[in-house]
Amino acid sequence: MTYSLKQQVAECYRRAEEYRRLHRQSSNLNERENYFRTAMYLTRLAEHLRKQLGQEDHDEFKAQISGR
Repeated sequence: MTYSLKQQVAECYRRAEEYRRLHRQSSNLNERENYFRTAMYLTRLAEHLRKQLGQEDHDEFKAQISGR
């Protein structure tokens, strides 16, 4: 199954949010660091892909993805 670029961006943001939640919930320092790094990586990846889409307004695009 292939994903469109927009779907890939949305998936990166969703997964980054999941890792942020895990980061907040974890009491293990090593786990927290790994969750934080992964969330940052996914966010950067989403930003890079979003730029390829030519989206100018980041906040509006994130709102569309999350359904807010």
